[in-house]
Amino acid sequence: MKLTRISETTRFQVDFDWFAQQGQDVSVLLARYLPPEQQAQLAAAAMETLDFVDERTGEVYTVPRAVQLVREYCANDPTFLHAGLPITEAVFRLFLLNANRPMSAAEIAAYIGCKTSEVIARFGGRVVYNGIKPIAD
Repeated sequence: MKLTRISETTRFQVDFDWFAQQGQDVSVLLARYLPPEQQAQLAAAAMETLDFVDERTGEVYTVPRAVQLVREYCANDPTFLHAGLPITEAVFRLFLLNANRPMSAAEIAAYIGCKTSEVIARFGGRVVYNGIKPIAD
């Protein structure tokens, strides 16, 4: 992995391939957010992918269908993303809710209510949490 200088404008995104590289199934992680009836849908859709277009940049990106299921179910749940979560969990849930649209460290910090330096410190190093990585621009 090539290391680059991380700043407040560095954009991050969940790399869903990272889970497979670690021998993990992202569907298992996502299933914990859903009730049993949606978990059945998740099992059926685990390998499907969807394309999304960033309305601001026109960039097209792909996310697992499982992410869309979590997004549909949890988007209106005020307990899904709240101030009491650890930063790694809060940022992962934020990316689930925004369909994994790339966000800068400053945008992430503003949304979850922490300092930009905390986002950079947690996600700008060698350790990867929940597949959240800086992306090359």
